[in-house]
This record gives sequence, structure tokens and C-alpha cells, in this order.
Amino acid sequence: MPVLGNGGPIAVPPEEKVEIGQDGTISIRALGENPNVVAVVDRIKLVNPNLKQMEKGTDGLLHYKPQPGEQAPLADANVKVVSGFLESSNVNAVEEMTAILSLSRQFELHVKMMRTAEDDSAAMARVLQIS
Repeated sequence: MPVLGNGGPIAVPPEEKVEIGQDGTISIRALGENPNVVAVVDRIKLVNPNLKQMEKGTDGLLHYKPQPGEQAPLADANVKVVSGFLESSNVNAVEEMTAILSLSRQFELHVKMMRTAEDDSAAMARVLQIS
């Protein structure tokens, strides 16, 4: 999936180093260039969309769903890129692991109950055949 810049999809040429500024500016040091020579490739289009129009796709990404006749969101100068940070998860791993174990045990219990009912049914059928 392409990352959009001011002029459309961003294409980064072969480089030794890439830096992204807070305003979304992509700067590179091209292969074989002097360490002091930095070229600006493009600027990432940073937007602040209406969250009600964001939808999670089957690919795991968020997609903007504009209203009929509405344009794509405009670039917002107040949106910043923070380098070196990871977004934290909104899931508590310990709680989810406990929930998975609980569901697994419930599943095993239900399977065992179905087998017991099946065995009881087979035993009753044998008793009725003998009579």
C-alpha cells in the first residue's frame, strides 16, 4: 500500500539513510553521496480524519470511508510524526490469555459432556436391544 505525499504516492530511491521529520518531510542520503548531502524526497500527507468515517478493513488497516460527494481529507499542519515511538496496544495480554484459557477449558468440558451423552445413548440402545 503506497504512502501518500503532497504529489501522490511516495517513491524513495536507493539510499543509505532515511529520516522523517515531525512535519512528515522525508529526507535521504543517497547511496555513495557525501554524508553532508541530504535530499528531500517528499512530505507525507498528514491528515486528521473524522474517526466516525474510519473503518477497519479485512487487511487489518484503517480505511477512510468518505460520505457521497466528499473529498479526501486535507493535509493538517497540526498533525505531527513522532520518531522512535511505538503505539501501545489497547489489549491487556494477561487478561486475554486468561480468557483464552478459560474458553479452552469450557470447550473441553462441553466436548466431554457431548461424549458422555453419546456414550449414554449408545448404552441405552444396547440395553433396549437386549430386552
